[in-house]
Amino acid sequence: MRVLREPHVKVTAAFLAVVVLSACATGITHRPAPPADRAGLLSGEAVFGEVVSTDAIESLDILAVSDSMSAFVDTVVAESRMPNIKFRRLLKGLADYGYFGHTYVADITRTASDTFERKSGNCLSYTNMFIALAREAGLDARYQIVDVPPSWDADAGYLIRYTHVNVLMKGIEIDPLYGRDTSVDFNDVLPEPDYPRRTISDRDATALFYANQSVNMLRNGELREAFVYLKKSIELDPDNPNLWINLGAFYAKQERFQQALDAYLVALHEDPGSRGAVSGLARAHYLMGNFEEAAQYEAQARRYRDSNPYYHYAVAQAEYEQDHYDQALEAINTAIGLKYRNGRFHFLKGLTEYKLGDYEHAQDSFRRAARYGNYRDLKQRYVSDLARAVPLG
Repeated sequence: MRVLREPHVKVTAAFLAVVVLSACATGITHRPAPPADRAGLLSGEAVFGEVVSTDAIESLDILAVSDSMSAFVDTVVAESRMPNIKFRRLLKGLADYGYFGHTYVADITRTASDTFERKSGNCLSYTNMFIALAREAGLDARYQIVDVPPSWDADAGYLIRYTHVNVLMKGIEIDPLYGRDTSVDFNDVLPEPDYPRRTISDRDATALFYANQSVNMLRNGELREAFVYLKKSIELDPDNPNLWINLGAFYAKQERFQQALDAYLVALHEDPGSRGAVSGLARAHYLMGNFEEAAQYEAQARRYRDSNPYYHYAVAQAEYEQDHYDQALEAINTAIGLKYRNGRFHFLKGLTEYKLGDYEHAQDSFRRAARYGNYRDLKQRYVSDLARAVPLG
């Protein structure tokens, strides 16, 4: 865990592994009519032959505070009355008790109390824990979504979108020059300050919790359980397009392509610019033999890819990690041409130029990286390469 100061939003974001199984999309300007039978999509009959109920799922309060959590807050916060002091003491107490360090487990999503007891989990787990503890201390802590670009899966050959969530602390002033709101970061992936962000309700965060559980169950082959938890998440947050995209991916995996297509249409109705929905529709139409419709959606996705610097950056990362340095340089140059003032882009370009033996230009790229942004997490990711590279100056 660390704190990073930024204009307007002070610290940065935590990471939540809710997988939206899809790739690139487009800026569609109209809102298509969604399928009329949303209830049918959520019934599960197409796969299981019967209506699948969520009644067996225990309703969880992901922010419930245990007695040990209350005692912890009483101990570390003590008699403090000032919000800033409470906040700092809470952070220090968690660090002193070993809650930050090597306890991140990407595939495990826990409630606040379970995370506190086990000292492990993914970033949603730690976000739950921190919000619960902060509120117990009388602080105003909220969930906040950070919209980040997709990352490229070089092995699978598609882009994966994740949802980043951070803890937004209202009224906590780290530096008066930057305003009075602060966020808390629980991993090393630092979203850029200009990424859009918005607060969400506790109910919506609970929906993400269930969606995470669904993804893990699907990976483990627990098909019915995965559907039940995904259905539960949609019941809690029916307007979230990403959850409908996950439902579309679920149906596509079971080769129920009409249901997949309908779920993607719901997602596109909720968010006419949804990248995942467009890509999902292209695949579903193609697999159904609707090649003309598939080509139309694929063309929209391609137009988005061509104009999106983060897509080219993701491709450059994939090429670099497969030692395809010429292709990586071509892709990162395209990304920089579309968005020049991005430190991460110049940093990856510097690494690529160094690999190609162009040490002078690599040094220039590293200097631009330092000028235009924070890339500490990338330094850690490529630490072995940096050890051999030219000094960053």
